[in-house]
Amino acid sequence: MNWKNAIALSIVECLLNISLTKGQTTTDLTLAKKYFYELDSLAQVDNGILWGTNLYGATMFVLPQNRLIIANQPAKGLKFKDSLYVGILPEAINIANTSVEWNGKSWTMVNWDAISSNDKYSRQKLLIHESWHRIQKDIGILPVMTKNTHLDELQGSILLKLEFLALNHAISDKSDKSKHHLSNALNIRNYRQQMFPDNNENVFELHEGLPEYTGFKLCGIDKTLLPKVIAKQLELAIQKDGLANSFPYITAPAYGLLFDKLKNNWLSDVINGFDLPTIGHQIIGTSISTDTATLKKRVSAIISEYKANSLINNETAKFELEKQLANKYENKFLANSVLIIKNNNIQMGFNPQEKIIPITNGVVYKTMKLTGEWGIAEVKSGIFRANDWTYFLLPAPSSSYSGKIIEPDYNLTLNDGWKVVEIKKGKYTLVKN
Repeated sequence: MNWKNAIALSIVECLLNISLTKGQTTTDLTLAKKYFYELDSLAQVDNGILWGTNLYGATMFVLPQNRLIIANQPAKGLKFKDSLYVGILPEAINIANTSVEWNGKSWTMVNWDAISSNDKYSRQKLLIHESWHRIQKDIGILPVMTKNTHLDELQGSILLKLEFLALNHAISDKSDKSKHHLSNALNIRNYRQQMFPDNNENVFELHEGLPEYTGFKLCGIDKTLLPKVIAKQLELAIQKDGLANSFPYITAPAYGLLFDKLKNNWLSDVINGFDLPTIGHQIIGTSISTDTATLKKRVSAIISEYKANSLINNETAKFELEKQLANKYENKFLANSVLIIKNNNIQMGFNPQEKIIPITNGVVYKTMKLTGEWGIAEVKSGIFRANDWTYFLLPAPSSSYSGKIIEPDYNLTLNDGWKVVEIKKGKYTLVKN
C-alpha cells in the first residue's frame, strides 16, 4: 500500500470511529445490511424474469452529511467494515439517486436521506428503480435528459393531466372499456405531441418510467392492490405541478399495468426498440394519427366524456399567477448582471419534483447543484439553463470573486486558481489563472 492510500484509509477509519462514538454509523451499517438484503431478496425473486438480468449489483448508499459511502462491493478507496465497505465519496461526484461510473464499474448510488426507514414499499421501490438505471444500457435503453418543458406550460400541462385522467379510468374501469380509455390516453398524447413537436416524451418515459414500473412490480406490494395504488397516484398527480421531469413516474407504471393485462411479454417489444405509445396502439389495433384537426376533435370529445372543464379552469387560473414568477425571472436573468457558467462536462443535480419555469431562450430551476472543474455551485433560489444546454446563468456575485462566494441565491466554492472575471459590462464568467 502506498502512502497516499494509507492516509486515505486512515481518514476513513477516523471518520468512521467518530461516527461510531455518536452511535450513528453503527445504526447506519445495520440498516444498510438490512436494505442490501431486501434488495438482493427481491432481485432473486425476479431473477431476470422482467429484463433478462438480475437487478442486484454494485450499490452504494451515500450519507450527505459527511459523504460517507456504505457499499455492498469492494472498490479502491473503500475499507472493509462489518461485512460491508466504507469510504468517502469524492467531492467531484454529486450525491444523487442515480447510476454512476466509479472505479471502473457501474454503481447504483442512493442518497441515504432519500431512503424511507418506515415505509418498506417506498424504500424497496426506490432501490429497485435505481438498480434498473445501472443496467439500463445493457438492455439497450440509453439515458436521456428531458426536453419537455412544454409540460410546465399551460396547454402542455392541461393535456398531460387529461392523459392522467384517461389512464385513471383505464385502470379503475371494472367493465370491458379499459381499451377505450387507453385509446383516449393515446389520442391525448398524440395531439399534445403534434402541438409540441420538439419533445422527447416517449424516450424520456422509457428512461425514467420503466425503472419506476419495475420498482412497483418488484417492491412487494400485493398484486391485487397495485391497480388501486397506481390509480391513486394518477389522481394525486392531477393536482401536482412541475411535471416536465417527473411525468414518467406517473405514466409508465400506469401504461405498464394496463399492458400487463392486455398483452403477454410486452417488455420484449421495449427491448426491441418500441416506445410505450407504439405498443399501446398495437394492443388496441390502431395507428398513430398525425391529423391534428381530427385529434383536436377527439380531445374535445374526451373532455366532455370525462367532464374535465373544471380541470382546465383550475390549470388556467394557476398559470395566470405563475406569469408573475416568470416575469420576475426574466428580469433577474435577462435584464441584470449575470455570471455565465459554460456547460463543459458539468455534473448537475436537481429536484425533479420542482417546477421548471420557461422564460426567453431557456428555463429556470429553483434549486440545483453544479459541479465542474472550477468547483461547486449550490443554488437555493433560481438558476437559468439555456434551451441548448450550453450554459447556465446566476446573478453576478456582489463582491468576492474567488474562494468561497456566499450570495443570497447561491453558494459558489471555487477551486484553487479559479476566479470570477468580468468579460464585458454586466457579464461575468469563470476563468483559471
